[in-house]
Amino acid sequence: MDKDLTKEEKLVRDELTKIYPQLQINMIKTCGYNSDKWADDLLAVSVTFFLEKPLETQLKVIKDGKLEHYITFIAGTQVRSGSSKFYNYYRRFTTSQREIFDNKTYKGRMVSFQEPFEDEEDLVVTCIKKHMEELNPYEKMIINEKVVEGRTYKDISEQYDIPYSSLTNTADSTLKKLKKLCQHLY
Repeated sequence: MDKDLTKEEKLVRDELTKIYPQLQINMIKTCGYNSDKWADDLLAVSVTFFLEKPLETQLKVIKDGKLEHYITFIAGTQVRSGSSKFYNYYRRFTTSQREIFDNKTYKGRMVSFQEPFEDEEDLVVTCIKKHMEELNPYEKMIINEKVVEGRTYKDISEQYDIPYSSLTNTADSTLKKLKKLCQHLY
């Protein structure tokens, strides 16, 4: 195939080869958090669009030193457009799909069928209960009264003669601690 290319076409291919690693980086930045899904496809589409331009346009872009910017601009346009070739062939499918997690309860329009043992505690609640047992007695009492029993801070403060601000600060810091310990489960 290399024999069929003209001198100018070979020059264009050589210039693309030189900037290819930088184009890969640019595609990752252009795609953002979806780069693992789209970056390679976006690069292929963008380079294809560039190569479909007239040879004179390709050579002018190279001569002006704008090859990387030109292809990156094409990529940005393809990603943002809801009617582009890239959107229709790659993005539309991935944006219309949704991952369903088996340990999450979906409400509203989602139909939920009861699974065996569905009424048992989930992993997050089990983790929180386990770490609650490891709390000091004061923290454990506050969390039990506030979260488990559902009492107000005012009631707890009056019953145990604890300053309100101290009570709320302890409750907040303890809840954050429990959340951090079990965050890997949600």
